[in-house]
Amino acid sequence: MIHDTEDETADDTVLFDETIAIGLAASVAGEVPGAQVRARLLAQIAPPIPAGFAVRTAAQQDWQPHPVPGIRMKVLSINRERGYATLLLDVSPGTRFPEHHHSGDEECYVISGSVFSIGRRFSAGDFLHADAGTEHAELWTDEGATVLLVVAPEDYMVEPSRA
Repeated sequence: MIHDTEDETADDTVLFDETIAIGLAASVAGEVPGAQVRARLLAQIAPPIPAGFAVRTAAQQDWQPHPVPGIRMKVLSINRERGYATLLLDVSPGTRFPEHHHSGDEECYVISGSVFSIGRRFSAGDFLHADAGTEHAELWTDEGATVLLVVAPEDYMVEPSRA
């Protein structure tokens, strides 16, 4: 309803009631564009990425299988010169990661869920660092977890040269 009397509102505020909102929503015809359309539009209007930066949108990152059953991963980046990869792991409930050797430093940030490691339960927001050359006992999760890892590529990836 538009207020045009001085005692109500002088700024031409338009108030919609629920009936008008439903009518407007129902008047939109056609299919909702998919994620690819959004990505193409944003790519056309986004400013260029400066030298030295790398951006991969969620639409550009596919989940890949991990050598350990129950884990899938997204390779966010690999720095071959410095010998590390940044990985996002989605770990299913009940998954067990076998004991392993760290050829490089390992940094693990738990985003959601929980992971049992070095005799402790690590929950969302917890962080663990392991030095290169250390041995890591079996890890596991009862409830599942999403984990951000920065690791030596050869420690977690079957074929690090493919990413």
